[in-house]
Amino acid sequence: MRLCVTRHGETDFNVQKRYTGSTDIPLNAKGVSQAEELASKLSNTQFDVIVSSSLLRAKQTAEIVNKSLNTPIVFMDEFQEICMGVYQGLTQKEAEEQYPETWTRLAKTWKKTGSKPVDDAPEGGETLRQFDARIAAGLAKLKAEYADCKVLLVCHGFAVQIIDRQLEGLDFSEMGTFILGNCEIAEYVV
Repeated sequence: MRLCVTRHGETDFNVQKRYTGSTDIPLNAKGVSQAEELASKLSNTQFDVIVSSSLLRAKQTAEIVNKSLNTPIVFMDEFQEICMGVYQGLTQKEAEEQYPETWTRLAKTWKKTGSKPVDDAPEGGETLRQFDARIAAGLAKLKAEYADCKVLLVCHGFAVQIIDRQLEGLDFSEMGTFILGNCEIAEYVV
């Protein structure tokens, strides 16, 4: 499978540096423009299928890109962004102020290990390990259903890091170095 992964266009939460997580928010005007630019860039590329996270910002991006591709779109919950629990909608400063015990607990793990906590999360959120397993299940479905296909996957920033971690065989501590901007593309042969 040839897998082209892209991150959705910009949202207001991206601009405000808020934890978006599984909050279902739309693209802002710049995000729509970014998706239109991506559509133009990909207009001469043939995909067998577009797979998208079922969250609105990814769906909008996929639908805008598909105006020039006219390719079947499949929406998959497995590629939704990590749920950030009580942090969703907050900036880092707000999260630290409103949930100081949680912030301190997670920060201690980060300082001790040098990476994000794998088995802990803000209250009501997904752990990194749970998120990783969900993304792995989604990738396994893609491999099974689209083994000989070229797939465009529209998802989220942290989901892209997990996909890159899994496909490149990286440890959790190594994955933070790969960052994909809004509507940028990473390509893999799976």
